[in-house]
Amino acid sequence: MIIGLESPPSARIRTRVDNMHSRQFLLVHLLSLVVFLLVPLAPLESTVAAHDNDMSPAIEECLAIATRIQMLPVSKEPLWSADDLAAFYEARAYAPIWLSDTGLSPAAEELMTAIGESPRHGLSSGDYHYAFLTRTFKSISVRLAGRAGKKELAELEVVLSDAFVNFANHLANGKVDPVSIHPHWLVQREDQAIFEFLAGIRTAHDVRAALRVLAPESAAYRSAMIEADRLRKVIAAGGWPVIPPGKTLRKGDRSPRIIQIRQRLCLDGYLQKTDVTDGMETLFDSDLEEAVFMFQSRHGLVTDAAVGRRTLAALNRCPEELLERVLVNLERRRWLPRNLGHRHILVNAAAFSLGAFENGQQVLKMRIIVGETITQTPTFSQDMAYLVFNPYWNVPHGILERKILPKIRKDPTYIAKNHFEVIKGWKEPPVLVDPATVDWSRVRADNFPGRLRQRPGPWNSLGRIKFILPNRFSVYLHDTPGRHLFQRTVRTFSSGCIRVERPVELAVFVLGDGSGWDEDRIHRILETGKTTAVPVQGDVTVHLVYWTFWVGEGGDPQYRADVYDRDRVLWEALNAAPGDRFTRPTRPLPEIDPNVGVDTQE
Repeated sequence: MIIGLESPPSARIRTRVDNMHSRQFLLVHLLSLVVFLLVPLAPLESTVAAHDNDMSPAIEECLAIATRIQMLPVSKEPLWSADDLAAFYEARAYAPIWLSDTGLSPAAEELMTAIGESPRHGLSSGDYHYAFLTRTFKSISVRLAGRAGKKELAELEVVLSDAFVNFANHLANGKVDPVSIHPHWLVQREDQAIFEFLAGIRTAHDVRAALRVLAPESAAYRSAMIEADRLRKVIAAGGWPVIPPGKTLRKGDRSPRIIQIRQRLCLDGYLQKTDVTDGMETLFDSDLEEAVFMFQSRHGLVTDAAVGRRTLAALNRCPEELLERVLVNLERRRWLPRNLGHRHILVNAAAFSLGAFENGQQVLKMRIIVGETITQTPTFSQDMAYLVFNPYWNVPHGILERKILPKIRKDPTYIAKNHFEVIKGWKEPPVLVDPATVDWSRVRADNFPGRLRQRPGPWNSLGRIKFILPNRFSVYLHDTPGRHLFQRTVRTFSSGCIRVERPVELAVFVLGDGSGWDEDRIHRILETGKTTAVPVQGDVTVHLVYWTFWVGEGGDPQYRADVYDRDRVLWEALNAAPGDRFTRPTRPLPEIDPNVGVDTQE
């Protein structure tokens, strides 16, 4: 399937900024309104008086042509939001924003500065007419604005507005539409008025304030930008040395390769040059052991403090690759709601981790198991609806065909041994089918005599608790009897759902203080074996994300392997020019799971 990038806002005047940003948004507009009404009326009137008769017809003519050919008539610079700009300027009688009676306004200079710094966000200044604006600014700085041609000034005015709208949109929403590059993404966007920000611009401060409000303001986003800046400095200084292959090195070993390992870790801040005395550079000492352990921890590796094959590969990953990883995750941050919710759960599939947060503080953390590469865990945000204690497990069609039926054909007693039952249809009370009456050698998934259901208990594939958040992927969180899998470093074993390490503690968090559901009460319910559904009172939002980079609570950069191979596709899309087309990789969606409901007891 051939698709394109999310178009800049040429087909819509309103663009999303999340609800959590609404208070900041309202404050900025209230301040802009006060300033507009009280302070700059005289300067604005003088600007309009100076330009209305002279510049308005030129701006109108410029936009009239641009809406037909989607580019400027004279310079042939493409416009990404020509139609919306035409409507916007018509509503303001084509009065300019970026031109003053003496030439370019300070707001225009501020916008140019901001666009020049757009790569710090992982965005391309070329998407915002930076080359054209640089050339034109130099030209107008040589010739006074009064001597510049009307068409040139009109085009400059329109391009500045187009640059602002496009840049503001990318800061608020991200440049790439996640759904366009991967079917496992579901991002709910809420329209917001980018053009109202544009209309409120009077000064350089207005430009700074608008772009600041539209971009993510979280400490995590700012910390990621700082890490990107650090990596750029490393790259500019020549990067770090490549460590040659060899046997695994650990504490007490000596090798000339240890000198390069030390250099590598020093350049990345894990070691200080004073950590080693003269003549000891080739010794794997305690300081180096600690540095290797820290490196492994921050890169999601087995923390054995030894430099084996996987650790060596991570050490030899070039800073350019790490910088790409930081920048694609800045884009993913822009896709998220700005306000994650008073009580929320953050599930990072790339890190195999879950965190529960209340009032901005993490109160619970645990390991998780996510989907295999062929049944990837999707990404979306959704409120938790209810919990089910002692759930049944209705075997999905795909799992039945791939994993269960071959075992039943080999041993028909597998059904009884593993606490399964064959149910005819979905009517209640359930009608049981005697497995002994079925010729299993002839049974396939598409002619299965009913459905296969596993009874509640410690053997159940969903464990003792499942957490339901309605979504089109039929994905949910649940317990698991396979506790040993949590000891693995890479945990991609599920069919798309998320298996959680500490389900009882998570249930206590989800149901909340004051609900009466503490650990003792939950354990009593579990001991009864009775299937019990409990609705969630109050909002608990679950955010399923895929972050291969983030900054930890202590300010430590954290890198993870791209287990689903999503970074490469996003990097290509992020660096494509607006309107470029490319092939989206095909990935199967998670199959419909029949366990999003509640089976009743017989």
